[in-house]
Amino acid sequence: MGQIFKILKKARNKKAIKRSEEYTFFKKFKGMLKSNAAFNKYLDIEDDFDIVKANIIIRSIINKEELDSIIDEEYVTNQNESTEKIKMRIKERICDLPYIKYGNYKVYVPFFNKSTNIVYGEENEKVFQYPYISLAKKYDSFIIDPFESYNVDLFSSLFTQLVKIDESFTSVAFYHYDFNAIVIINKQGTVDNVIYLFDKYMKNPHKYNIIDKVKPLVQAYYNNDFNHFVYLLYKNDLISYHVFRKICKTSKL
Repeated sequence: MGQIFKILKKARNKKAIKRSEEYTFFKKFKGMLKSNAAFNKYLDIEDDFDIVKANIIIRSIINKEELDSIIDEEYVTNQNESTEKIKMRIKERICDLPYIKYGNYKVYVPFFNKSTNIVYGEENEKVFQYPYISLAKKYDSFIIDPFESYNVDLFSSLFTQLVKIDESFTSVAFYHYDFNAIVIINKQGTVDNVIYLFDKYMKNPHKYNIIDKVKPLVQAYYNNDFNHFVYLLYKNDLISYHVFRKICKTSKL
């Protein structure tokens, strides 16, 4: 199916992707990636999915700054209150931040390990103690690779706009509304394939009930059913006739 993905990528609607919320968010906040040398690599965008990864880091930085501010404010201005009362109020104030669910805990800053995130979310009185006292400003020694540590769970979280469709033993299939694409991410957290839909030759694409339309397509992908995959692309109005004919000609269907 590799040739199909290449054709779909070449025919993708680049203008729509560039106008998307995902790209707009990146352009607005990408300067935050310069706040630490460890994040500079996410400024190098080679494909559309790099934007998704960069935005995960940006949202993590925003979370950290918000957590640092709230925790400091609560403990400094409410010194006469009990620690438990302060912690309860912090939980209420951070409940709307994006996170990854980890057992009974929440990971708010994916570029920190799970134990450090437990300190932030559950045991935040420790941020004023060694070794966590340096977390607010000098936290280089705490930084980990979030994609290696949290794998595909990071993409299933509130840090992305990805919607889970299906999964196999080795990967998970998501839909990205902004990019009009199915993204296949393996369990190690790296991209296997991106299947672009609603190409630039479609003047008025029908995007309603999109999840219902792509579910059988993903099943055909996982079954490695090439012919049915191509048939569903066109039957479900996911590609133009122009692209359909190109795929058929290239694949000799």
